[in-house]
Amino acid sequence: MPSTPSHATSRTRRRAALGAVMVLVLFGAGAGRPGAEPQAAPAAPQRIVLDAALPAAQSPPKVTLRLAALPSDAKTPQPSGPSFQRAEFDPDAYRLEDYDLGRFDLDEEAVERFRHAAEHLAAHARKPKPDPIATNGELFVGWTKPEAVLLFTGEQMGYLEPCGCAGLENQKGGLKRRHTLLKSLADAGWPIAAMDAGGQIRRFGHQSQIKFRQSVEALAEIGYGAVGLGTHDLRLGADDLLGVVINLDESKNPLTSANVGLTALGDGFTARLRVLEAGGMKFGVTTVLGAKAVEELAAGSELALMDPSEALAEVVPLLEAEGCDQHVLLVYGDAAEASELARAHDKFDWVVAALGADEPPHRTQAIEGTSHHGRGAHLIETGHKGMYGIVVGLYDGGAEFRYQKTPLDHRFADSEEMQSRFAEYQEELRTMGLEGLGLSPSPHPTGRPVGDKLFAGSAVCGDCHTAAAEAFAATPHAHATETLVALHPARHFDPECLSCHVVGWQPQKYFPYVSGWLSYSETPHLAGQGCENCHGPAARHVAVEYGEIDAEDEEIEELRAALRMEIVPNEGNKEGQVFGAVVKNCVECHDLDNSPDFDFQEYWPAVAHEGKD
Repeated sequence: MPSTPSHATSRTRRRAALGAVMVLVLFGAGAGRPGAEPQAAPAAPQRIVLDAALPAAQSPPKVTLRLAALPSDAKTPQPSGPSFQRAEFDPDAYRLEDYDLGRFDLDEEAVERFRHAAEHLAAHARKPKPDPIATNGELFVGWTKPEAVLLFTGEQMGYLEPCGCAGLENQKGGLKRRHTLLKSLADAGWPIAAMDAGGQIRRFGHQSQIKFRQSVEALAEIGYGAVGLGTHDLRLGADDLLGVVINLDESKNPLTSANVGLTALGDGFTARLRVLEAGGMKFGVTTVLGAKAVEELAAGSELALMDPSEALAEVVPLLEAEGCDQHVLLVYGDAAEASELARAHDKFDWVVAALGADEPPHRTQAIEGTSHHGRGAHLIETGHKGMYGIVVGLYDGGAEFRYQKTPLDHRFADSEEMQSRFAEYQEELRTMGLEGLGLSPSPHPTGRPVGDKLFAGSAVCGDCHTAAAEAFAATPHAHATETLVALHPARHFDPECLSCHVVGWQPQKYFPYVSGWLSYSETPHLAGQGCENCHGPAARHVAVEYGEIDAEDEEIEELRAALRMEIVPNEGNKEGQVFGAVVKNCVECHDLDNSPDFDFQEYWPAVAHEGKD
């Protein structure tokens, strides 16, 4: 077995985390258990109320399904169920006297920018916040306590927390909120069987390895009974995956796959199936990696891989032998593949597709061509980036259910356990440093160096472009790096944050360019979301203009022209606008992930500046 570093010490200090959350609730009288005699359909209309997260002004959608009737008073549901502690936005969290800036090597100019960053964050915290219930709807309306809750998650995609500049009150997701949801359900006495369809990460490299380890260890600590494996999870390779598993408590290892093994199928590092218990019910659970993903990974992989349908043909009889009340299939594939597998192996009650819609639907979907337990399987899609959770609650042995699409918005406070975990994650990044994370500077595509120097720093630009520099200094771009320092915990050792908060990084791939930002001690002149991130490296232009190197008139003009940017008429990023060179630069950071409401024509006046004085 390969030798891998032990993370046992840090593991004992980590707390529970969650992936993208979904909870199902089943209820009603009827043949919910294996072997039960089919019951006659009730006389009342056969329908369920699907408690989707809709704006308060809308009523929950209703759909005809093959389930027992709800009571007549379900037409006018009233709020009930778990209570949630809302997030607090405390301006006092950014008091200057509470920071220990000495540990971060900030010089006097950086400290002054930090003061502006902290004031900006405090001012934002004081602003009125939108009501999450008015925006995203009430939760668990009309619910009574379920006999059992199935908690489904998947496709976290590396989003340990929401990311971007839209403000946390306008963003969904994050492990801190998910954990609060889980604790709230448990505090209400709802018995939970938790499962995850896989997809903890979506990138490569050492930082993704750390994220995967953090996520799996957290899911194990919180009590997840089954966790699948996604394509990017498995691209870490057998050795790194084994390093995670070896450091798990063997009795709590949740990794499950019918068709993937780290050394062999069902090798003990992963299980082919698991039996979970909640509320006196037994749930047989298995997961599969989709056929397309198996094909992508097969070449040169050291993993044990099998076609998902062939694997289920082996595993389904084992599930049936366990005598469970219901069976669950988690598929790291899309809804079409998950449905086809359900039809081919018609022994499942719940089928979860990790690669479905970006946002979970407002209802489950009955899978045509299935008839397990006389009512067939229902399809659930987890959504992406962990922005939602789904709750399916079970009643009367599972013959009836309620479904809640749960937006993880700021109605959920940050859990202290997840805050502690995230602080440890950031500290691990700081300790490893860029070199330890495998990040070495790469050449910039534009070139134009002076020796080995590409970037001059925004302060130098201000020597000639004074009006533009003054405009820049009054914007949050000027203290972008210090904003990371002011957060709790500080994020300025995190490459995924640095890439849009310092000068000289590739914003979408999270690596530094040659002579780009490294640290406050090494490159303090490159702090901020500065001039050269949009206009390009300017060191050679500066050297030529200052007469430090000789250049022909033609090169002088070429260097000036290369740095000029011009906004074309009607330039913008919305439909009907011109997607020009300027806005293309903006959306490298103001993308759908980090700034979904970005509108260039609305934002530009706040940062507008023009050329040389």
